[in-house]
Amino acid sequence: MNIEKPRPFPASLAVRRRWLLVGTALAGLALAGTPAVAQQWTGATSSDYTDATNWTGGTTPNSTVAPVIFGSGASTTTVNLDTPYPAGYYSAGSVTFNDPGSAYTINVSNTAYLNISGGVSNTSGLTQNFTVTGDSGTGAASEIIFNNSDAGSNVVYTVNAYGTVQFNSVAGSASGADAAFVLNGGAVALSGSGTLALGSVEGSGILSYYGNPGGSSGTFQIGGLNTSTTFNAQIQEQTGSLSIEKVGSGTLTLDGASTYSGGTILSGGTLLIANDAALGTGGLTMASGTTFGASGGARTFAQAVALETGSETIDTSNGDLTLSSGIGESGGPASLTKLGDGTLTINGPSTYSGGTNLYGGTLSVGNDSALGSGAVYAGGGTTIDIQDGITVNNDLTIYASMNLNVGSGATGTYTGLISEFSDPSAIMKTGAGTLVLTNNDNSFSSGAIIKQGTIQVTADHALGSGPITLDGGTLQAGANLTLANLSILFGPAGGTIDTNGFDVSTSASMGETDTPSGTFTKTGAGTLTVDGFAGNNTYATATDVAQGTLKAATANIFSANSAYTVESGAALSLNNFSQAIGSLAGAGSVELGTATLTTGGKNTDTVFSGAITGTGGLTKAGSGTFELSGDSGAFTGATTVQAGTLLVTGNLAGSVVTVDDGATLEGDGSIGGLVAKGIVEPGKNAIDTLTVKGNVSFTAGSTYAVDLNTAGASDLINATGAATISGGANLTLTNSGVYVPGQYTVLHADGGLLGNKTFTIIDPQVSYFLAATIGQDLNDIYVDIAQNRSLGSAGSTPNQVATAGGLESVGGGALTGAILALPSAEAAQAAFDQLSGEIHASAKGMLLQDSHFLQDAVTARLRGAFGDSGKTASLPVMAYGEDGVQPVAADTDRFAFWSQGFGSWGGTDSDGNAAAFDRSTGGLLVGADGLVGDWRIGVVGGYSRTSFDADDRRSSGDSDNYHLGLYGGTNWGAIAFRTGAAYTWNRISTSRSVAFQGFTDSLSADYDAATAQAFGELAYKTDAGPFAFEPFANLAYVNLRTDGFSETGGDAALTSGSSTSDATFTTLGARASTDITIGGVAATARAMFGWRHAFGDVTPLSTFAFAGGDNFTIAGVPIARDAMLVEAGFDVQLARNATLGLSYAGQFGPDAFDNGFKANLGIKF
Repeated sequence: MNIEKPRPFPASLAVRRRWLLVGTALAGLALAGTPAVAQQWTGATSSDYTDATNWTGGTTPNSTVAPVIFGSGASTTTVNLDTPYPAGYYSAGSVTFNDPGSAYTINVSNTAYLNISGGVSNTSGLTQNFTVTGDSGTGAASEIIFNNSDAGSNVVYTVNAYGTVQFNSVAGSASGADAAFVLNGGAVALSGSGTLALGSVEGSGILSYYGNPGGSSGTFQIGGLNTSTTFNAQIQEQTGSLSIEKVGSGTLTLDGASTYSGGTILSGGTLLIANDAALGTGGLTMASGTTFGASGGARTFAQAVALETGSETIDTSNGDLTLSSGIGESGGPASLTKLGDGTLTINGPSTYSGGTNLYGGTLSVGNDSALGSGAVYAGGGTTIDIQDGITVNNDLTIYASMNLNVGSGATGTYTGLISEFSDPSAIMKTGAGTLVLTNNDNSFSSGAIIKQGTIQVTADHALGSGPITLDGGTLQAGANLTLANLSILFGPAGGTIDTNGFDVSTSASMGETDTPSGTFTKTGAGTLTVDGFAGNNTYATATDVAQGTLKAATANIFSANSAYTVESGAALSLNNFSQAIGSLAGAGSVELGTATLTTGGKNTDTVFSGAITGTGGLTKAGSGTFELSGDSGAFTGATTVQAGTLLVTGNLAGSVVTVDDGATLEGDGSIGGLVAKGIVEPGKNAIDTLTVKGNVSFTAGSTYAVDLNTAGASDLINATGAATISGGANLTLTNSGVYVPGQYTVLHADGGLLGNKTFTIIDPQVSYFLAATIGQDLNDIYVDIAQNRSLGSAGSTPNQVATAGGLESVGGGALTGAILALPSAEAAQAAFDQLSGEIHASAKGMLLQDSHFLQDAVTARLRGAFGDSGKTASLPVMAYGEDGVQPVAADTDRFAFWSQGFGSWGGTDSDGNAAAFDRSTGGLLVGADGLVGDWRIGVVGGYSRTSFDADDRRSSGDSDNYHLGLYGGTNWGAIAFRTGAAYTWNRISTSRSVAFQGFTDSLSADYDAATAQAFGELAYKTDAGPFAFEPFANLAYVNLRTDGFSETGGDAALTSGSSTSDATFTTLGARASTDITIGGVAATARAMFGWRHAFGDVTPLSTFAFAGGDNFTIAGVPIARDAMLVEAGFDVQLARNATLGLSYAGQFGPDAFDNGFKANLGIKF
């Protein structure tokens, strides 16, 4: 809201106003004997008030006694008085509106003045309007002046900027009680003394009071029209003393920083302040039935408030209100009613005696006597906020559940009696501070709900008789207490009982209000004793004994559904009464006395590192694991593991532990004795010793679970007494890892072995190769792990059997141990295959077989050199003439250079012993030859690289191959002879991965090999029309020498010595060719079909040894003994002395294949 700042009266205006008052009085005296002639507005000419032609009688009214009438018949109902002062100063004896059909608007502006001596009368039944507007340019005022006269009824005065409605009264009462005043920057002023009644005031402007120079007092009485208005500006006291009285049933809202000092009287309706200084500097007196409040936000009223006899109301619906000086009483007893959702804060001392009714929101108490001397009545959902250090002694009656709030860091005390009106009611503690309740006669029956902070009680009945609900807050003792409440309930947030150094007992039943999610915490030094009926406490909220002692006063009073934690330094005392709890954790102490504690019913895993004392008993129930890791050596009662697992990692040496059927005892701690009907396992997933300070007994059906490790250690029960092993007692081995042959001591008894003296082993075959047996002597029981099957017994192939033999010869070690621990023959076979190293043997067969690439290239070159059928495209067809194909012998005189690039990929299927083997090869060969007599003699060299793998053996490798050879050939008529010899240096690299249960290894090797070969071919050439045919027979011998090597890696690394392999290949087949022309270019199409047979070392072998073991021999995939050869391609003449050839070559055997492509380039010189 934009509010124009009220303008103060200029000094010149105040002087002018004094002259007006004098002038008006003199004019009245001068005209006292003049007859009063009424003049009526006709508006015949215009709306100008000063135009005489607009009035009856033809003159402008200007008399302090003559009436002015605005009636019927007027041409216009808008009248403008806008002649500047002083010429524009006019008087009227009275102003009357009497026409039921005419609503007038009288505008006084442009510094004009209208003095109405006899007041305004409105009998028209319509609303009549005056507007007053000054000169905003010069600041000069326009005014309507009433001299001890009435402003009329149903009249609205709109006072704009620099406009004023002035009421002059010497000693009586000027009235605007039935008029409405709308201020738009203007002012309503009262001069002299007395009371000015204003029907209503609203808008933004100034209410101003000018007292007599000798000192006087005046009053603005506002609200007689019973309407609700807001005044947004100041009420000023220029001289004298001004007071404000609010009357009528409406609401007056004051929003300005006022300066009047005479105080405020609230006689009727509602008064709201929207500014802290809205009521000036005086106090506020409230009549019975009136309402005071704030508006537009939080407000503070610094002056005193006085209540007249009866009942007054403060309403905070529109904003919080703070009373800094308290509330007094004027006359007889008065009561205060608080309404609204907001907060009323009383910070000063109060003396009213009629009581306080809290029907809405919050009442904040900032002084011990802020609420006077009467009782407080609080409705449902209300809040009393007690500030820090404050003590409230008023009795409190609760009509329905309400809140007591103390803020963070604060402590507030309520010593008064708290009771309920009729229906059961509760108090809810809010705020993070501490509320102290001291009255032992408190009688509210729905109890206390502690949501936040703390309630401290110093008397048994301070919390009434109802339930105490802890839902995020704390109940604290301020003295030794026996709480009278029927129940203690835990909300979702849980709560705390702080004994605070005192002893507290309760027979209240303990339960929950909702699904348990929080924790009940016992804090503070001192003891909380829980009494009542057994089974009363069934809550599932967790219980945390953080400090002091939680003690039972009857059997089964603790909750069997709650998880109990006893913190270090705290204690849980059974006090000789047996209890069952959901679980036990923490590092404090548990005092059994002669009672038995049963824990574990919540079926969860917990650890208790504290101490258990007493002579009673300890029972582990439920399916979870309960670990005792502390020193409970002072506990001498019996321990029973009824269900789940008891894990003893601390000292329980004073207690004999009985393990029931279906239950388990684990741990590496100490116990006082052992009676096993269920399962006993020293340690937990580790090799450990369970110490028994007494006798051990395993009954029929019990089980001793033992772990062994590869270092020769095992679980052990070490007893100082005797060990009785009954018939039917079992022993099971629980290793999930590797078993190692050896003897393991699993039980020692200083007092010797009794009974059956041995166990029955469950599933003695601990792996495919190992079995367990039991042995004993006078004091010990042993488990012997020994191999009962050879490694080779698991093999199903020659390679597997050979590898197993090599491993068996090694003896011990991690690798052999891992093999021995394998669970099945199938697992062993998979391990043997990975360990065999067969990739090396298969690589030998590959190198023998790949020797044909150089053979094929040389024989093809020799055929081409002599113009034989099937000549390679890597050289020009020497029989070509300049004009194409000529029926002449080949030209073999020239020196020629040739090259061949080749690529091939192939594979061999598994033969059931060695795994499938794949390889790919690429290379380049170059050669040169010339004529020597009838022979064509040449040299060839090149490089190729072969990659190979056996995926099923996680093995792969590659070989770099360097070739060098000699060749020659001649023709004897139609018979051609071709021969050659070559040597290849092979650099081999391999990598293998071994991974099976209990073992992994990565292995690699680098070594050399050499391939030597000699070959020859006889062919016979014959023609059939345009086709040439050449049957041929080929013979090749290949020798491979492989150097020795040792793999790098771990225990699975193999060592192999040098070795030699050889193979002979024979080939029978036929070639065919024909000359063609492609786009005018000479070309030759050719094909070959043949059969190749292999002799000698067609199954490659390698001999290996593991470190420290014997040699064993492994076979690789075999070379195909018989294979079909297929080749097809064409040669194109690029130039007179150059040809290019492309061809496909394939080999196909029963379980093998090879596909390759060649590109040949030949140049003759």
